[in-house]
Amino acid sequence: MFAFLTMVSHYMGMINVKSRLKNQIYTAVAFVGNWYLLYIAFRFLQNGRYLRGLGLLAIFIVFLYFTVMNIYYFFTSKQAPFDVSPKIEKLIGKPEEVAEQEELKRRLSRVERQSQTNTGSNGVFNDEVLLPARISSTPAQLRNINQIADKMQQEGLLLSDYGGQTDDQLMAQMDDESTEFYAIGEGVNFPYFILKMESGHPLIYAGMNQMDSLPIGEVTRVGLSDYKSAKREYHLYLADAALIGGERKVKGRSGLFTENSAYKGKIQMAYKRRQTSLPEDLK
Repeated sequence: MFAFLTMVSHYMGMINVKSRLKNQIYTAVAFVGNWYLLYIAFRFLQNGRYLRGLGLLAIFIVFLYFTVMNIYYFFTSKQAPFDVSPKIEKLIGKPEEVAEQEELKRRLSRVERQSQTNTGSNGVFNDEVLLPARISSTPAQLRNINQIADKMQQEGLLLSDYGGQTDDQLMAQMDDESTEFYAIGEGVNFPYFILKMESGHPLIYAGMNQMDSLPIGEVTRVGLSDYKSAKREYHLYLADAALIGGERKVKGRSGLFTENSAYKGKIQMAYKRRQTSLPEDLK
């Protein structure tokens, strides 16, 4: 019997099932195994081994009580009568809960620091004057983006923890159109970013600050137009530049699996229509 219980525990650790189902199986196995303990206790009593028999009988009663508590907790939504679990948790100090609370405090502290420090913004623009834009990055510029991402991670400006959500919580949010989640979310603003014209090319520079800024890509499209066409018709301003990509969880047949993707840059441009179109030689 004990070999069977050990085997069940071993294989349950190898099977990927939800924790509630796993606890239900453990409870059912423990309930059956506990009666075998009662059988051994009676055998000791029949053979005159009263001290050992009564000891095993007491252990059986304790195990039976906690098994019944688990049945209430994992199989029903009812409150168990005479539940001493809260008193036991208070007595032992609930180490797991304390650890979770400490981790939550650390995470909130990091988020607060990120919100205070990550001030990468070129001002506030009305959504009506914002256009999505596309940048093209060379291999060297992609390496620059990775370098900036590493520095942001070191400074606590990049939280790669899927918003503190578990796989089950991520799965619950997924639908047919949403099949992946990135560890950093939808994107994190670069601390510093600017648009520079170099030899007629609109380059995006980003970094921890102006002194350490590096080129991360060239603006190729603004809205539905290429950059040069949009520039002739509008005054263009860099409104936002963010880091996207990196580690992500992707929906598979039996759950989520983790994979890595390249970090990239994502920008938005603000526009203001010109009174007259910009001449071809000044675009």
